[in-house]
Amino acid sequence: MTTNAVKDKNSETDYDLEEEIDNHLRRIFYMKPKNDSAKCNPYVVEFFGVLSLKDLRAPDRKLWVIYNCKQPELDKTVDEIHQKYGKKNMFDLYRTPVFSGPALRANVKKHFSELKWFTKGNLLEAPPKSHFNDERVVKTITDLHHLEQQRLYNYVMVKNNWFRQYYS
Repeated sequence: MTTNAVKDKNSETDYDLEEEIDNHLRRIFYMKPKNDSAKCNPYVVEFFGVLSLKDLRAPDRKLWVIYNCKQPELDKTVDEIHQKYGKKNMFDLYRTPVFSGPALRANVKKHFSELKWFTKGNLLEAPPKSHFNDERVVKTITDLHHLEQQRLYNYVMVKNNWFRQYYS
């Protein structure tokens, strides 16, 4: 008798009172409805990387290629860059998992464009007679990455303190 009283959650005759109340309260207070599924998969890691490029026709030019992609597409993206610029002329200089690849890419491009570098697409080119080499570029990008991590940490801590004050 008791086994018949328990209903299947997926059957159409079930009525979820909490869900109905939640829907009505969201409409009354003009809140956004709940998303049925997450827009992104939190278990897929996003990477940001830099490849050093040597131009054989002009050896005094200093070029770097930046990229960002998700982990399953990483090999494909790097292979496409190798096909475009030549595999012999470049090597992997920097690769790290990041919170948001496009945000770090935008920060890197903005930083180097403020230094009067030539930035077009994914290509960074140092001006002639620049003192930048591979090590300095990696150090600058690492500093920008740490700055982004610090901003995210500060944001989370401010929200945490606000919730602690609110619920205490």
